[in-house]
Amino acid sequence: MSDKIAAITLEDIHKSFGNNEVLCGISVTAHKGEVISVLGPSGSGKSTLLRCTNLLEIPDSGTLKVSGEEVLMRKNRRGQNQPADMRQVERIRSKLAMVFQQFNLWSHMTILENIIEAPIHVLKVSRAEAVDKAKEYLQKVGIPDKLDAYPSHLSGGQQQRAAIARALAVEPEVILFDEPTSALDPELVGEVLQVMHNLAEEGRTMIVVTHEMGFAREVSSRVIFLDEGLVMEDGSPAEIFEAPKTDRFKTFIKAMV
Repeated sequence: MSDKIAAITLEDIHKSFGNNEVLCGISVTAHKGEVISVLGPSGSGKSTLLRCTNLLEIPDSGTLKVSGEEVLMRKNRRGQNQPADMRQVERIRSKLAMVFQQFNLWSHMTILENIIEAPIHVLKVSRAEAVDKAKEYLQKVGIPDKLDAYPSHLSGGQQQRAAIARALAVEPEVILFDEPTSALDPELVGEVLQVMHNLAEEGRTMIVVTHEMGFAREVSSRVIFLDEGLVMEDGSPAEIFEAPKTDRFKTFIKAMV
């Protein structure tokens, strides 16, 4: 993989909340075009890892690079890490999009309004162009007829597909998914996973925190297993699932079956 271009590089990332160290020195590189599934038990640091990647949480220490550009940090008066340049953070965040477990659509806006908000206000594209793109992405996720609907009128699966369309609308270099199917009724999970499968086939770079073992096995190019804030396993689906190195992962797989 060394000849591939790194989209995201995390080096020795630490993050604590009070006395609880959630990330204990994690190093992960996601190359362009890779689909990385992040597995692990509750409390292993999976969501915190994603939130540090898009700077919703600021790592206590370590290095984050997006497309080779290092996020500059400095210490505040209390000795805590904080971004040195918020304009850099805003620019880097514009390269990333996140799809949340609970959809996070704005309930007072139609689906169209949800999708065009960031392109217009962050990317500064014209409303006409943003609307055209929104229609294109709603077609891609299979709900072109929900343009004028409000989130409350959609099923959970449709809301999550709308959230994916919203993520695509900012033309991100990397899409981060934080357990995108865990809030869905079982019969709606497949429609969201199919959209994600289609995005993977397009060659999009994706980091997916998930409990969906089938997706991890069949769609991922790499699987990472976190436990207690550390990367315990990292390899291809075949390596990870057919020849796990740690007893902890063997136990985890059995519990998930």
